[in-house]
Amino acid sequence: MESVEDERSSVMGCRIHGERGILVATSTTDSWVGFGQGGNNAFTTLETITGGEGREIPGTDARVFSYLGPHPKHPDAYAYWLEGRAGFTMYTVVAEDADESTVAALEELVINYAPQVLDGVASRADDPGPNWNDPTDAAPSAEPTAFATAEQTAAVAATADSSDRARSDAEDAKNTKPDELLELIHGSVADHQNDEVYATAFADAMGPEGMAKLAYTINQQRLQQTENLPAYDPIDPDAEYATRWQQTDDAWLSAQATLSICFGTATHSSAWTPQHRSDYAEKFGELVTDEDHPYYMPLGFNLLLSGANRSATNILTGAPTTAGGVFNRYFLQDLGSAVRAHERAGDDLPEWQSQRMKASPPEGAVGDWDPMTGILTAMGRQPDAALDFLAPSVDYRATEQTVVVDGTTWEWLKGREWDSSGFEALTAAVAGASEHRQFTTGTKDERAAWITEQAVVDMAGHKGSLWSDASRQNAAAVLANSMQEIDEAANGAQRSAEASGFNASMPAGWEEGHRYEVRSLLQETLKDDIALQTVSAAAGRYTSLRLDDALEMLPADSDGSEDSEKSNLKKASSLIVQKLYPDGRLLGYIQGAAEKGRGDEGEQLDATNQMLLNAFDDGVYSTADTVAGAAGPAWGGMARQTAQSYAVAALQNPIVGASDRSDVQEFGMSEAVRRHFLVEAYSKLDERGLLPAGAYENPDGRRYTYAWMKQDSTGLPKLDVAVLLFNSGNIPQFASWLLDPDLSGVTIRDGVPAVDAFEVGHDAGGA
Repeated sequence: MESVEDERSSVMGCRIHGERGILVATSTTDSWVGFGQGGNNAFTTLETITGGEGREIPGTDARVFSYLGPHPKHPDAYAYWLEGRAGFTMYTVVAEDADESTVAALEELVINYAPQVLDGVASRADDPGPNWNDPTDAAPSAEPTAFATAEQTAAVAATADSSDRARSDAEDAKNTKPDELLELIHGSVADHQNDEVYATAFADAMGPEGMAKLAYTINQQRLQQTENLPAYDPIDPDAEYATRWQQTDDAWLSAQATLSICFGTATHSSAWTPQHRSDYAEKFGELVTDEDHPYYMPLGFNLLLSGANRSATNILTGAPTTAGGVFNRYFLQDLGSAVRAHERAGDDLPEWQSQRMKASPPEGAVGDWDPMTGILTAMGRQPDAALDFLAPSVDYRATEQTVVVDGTTWEWLKGREWDSSGFEALTAAVAGASEHRQFTTGTKDERAAWITEQAVVDMAGHKGSLWSDASRQNAAAVLANSMQEIDEAANGAQRSAEASGFNASMPAGWEEGHRYEVRSLLQETLKDDIALQTVSAAAGRYTSLRLDDALEMLPADSDGSEDSEKSNLKKASSLIVQKLYPDGRLLGYIQGAAEKGRGDEGEQLDATNQMLLNAFDDGVYSTADTVAGAAGPAWGGMARQTAQSYAVAALQNPIVGASDRSDVQEFGMSEAVRRHFLVEAYSKLDERGLLPAGAYENPDGRRYTYAWMKQDSTGLPKLDVAVLLFNSGNIPQFASWLLDPDLSGVTIRDGVPAVDAFEVGHDAGGA
């Protein structure tokens, strides 16, 4: 089992995600009514589907119905539990990509566990009859059945209201004027963008072509209004033109994001059966593979999937909100497979290119028309879809020892002539797939290692105008999730084979080192501030976890004597000095690559280095919860989340980093690095309680009153690193504290080896 998520569309529900499928359990207060079809109750409906009366369950009034769904690509197994009592009257299990053996297994699962759901629920005598809210011409009951609870009635009313509102909004969206359209999207659609019932009803009412047309219309209005913005606003004469232009652009981009989010919600909704979702994907894909559609469909197709930008972080430029939808993995895979099959089927131009030629005058760049731009962008925000599409296993039954990746899709994508827009999408998808560079017992980390290795080599060969801030941020996520390979490039050594708990927790690695490609890609990627912070924070976390693991291997204090404490402190100090050397080289390597790529000098270089060091510290001190056996997140797969936090911070405060921290400007980079490693070393000793008690007291025997030295929940003194590093003025106090006689047993006073290592790494990264 990989994850469990709650469902919002039923009284009880959850999705349990595994390596090769999903189990879905749902129930309602009146399943006979809620799950019936064509005016029939659920019993009659399932008897019709399965062609039988179901299987009796001993000791209950229930029957179980099971069958295999009809979808040719991703068949689903279903097992339904029905009985004659109120309350939870139905237990449904769905497994995707199933066969007949899955059906039998699910049937047994339901029989064994479903009775627990109904334990203690009172019996119901009356047959509720047909569906009272059935949309067909069958004669429904006028009112809900007598046993329906107030909760059910309210839920049904809310569902009906959402559906009615969605259909009404869809009709308005097709016919409204531009100003009214913007108000509609920012109003009702935005309010319901995460409502599964509303989203599915809206998408169904619009239809695939209508949804794409609406996305295209929103973008056209954005372009027209920004291009023709009056130089003067009589209503607000003091408003500057640049401000009004940005506000107009942001408003329409936000509307584009809202529509994409709403569509993504629909693809995830349990209101859509897997078959309906697949049918919708097929019709949606035909917009870019079939000539019988308006020429601009590829543009709307991409806008609907991408939203407001093509960043894997999914943060809207201009506001700290979501840029686009997160789509169902199978929906995206169906789209990707359809486009690939279409393009490989013949020698003629793909239909989307033919449609592009019909535009007069030309609209947008080539990548704006290429349907893989939208699909790959959306996959960047759906890591499972990205990995399964870019790096599927030749044999789905393979294990981590036997897995072989099918590279045909990647080769097909590499063969495209990418422009900047398309390249953003490609890097987004690889960033999404790289999230699976976490240690697992399945094949995901092996396949993620394969695709990131291929992609890093490929991306390193691209130069110049192909790169944008978005593609650099996407590539940074790939690099941050591949820190073990960057570390090996920085240190010129294959460290993954060394025996340690830390290395044992690493995901599968690359087949080769590619140190020249790694360096080249770092130099290009780190030109962007968010990319620089993302990679630096990942390096800090990586080195901190490695040091934590090494310290955990030290023998514990056996007798609590003063001599034993001194011995432990000496061992820990020596180990830290040893382990900080490769950390210094890694930090220097990243800094050297950034300096070479950005070409900064003087004050700008100092500001960049301060930003880098701040982010490195963010990563180092993010691991505190892992100390002393406490549960904490493991290494890997966190780069997109890290990049998101820096993207949001940049939008909220354009001045990156702590405003009162200026140690690089005051002391120079080498001295700032020395002080960083000193603080890290003593904080690690402090976290483990290895510093002598007297180290927290002044010569008079009283506790130091430094703002960065506080008491923990047990009353013991502890270093508060966040406070210490926030203001550079604290560093002289810290340097004075290091002279405390009780710290004489700590053999890391100047941290020179790590600084020397930093200089070596800097030269290698900047070569």
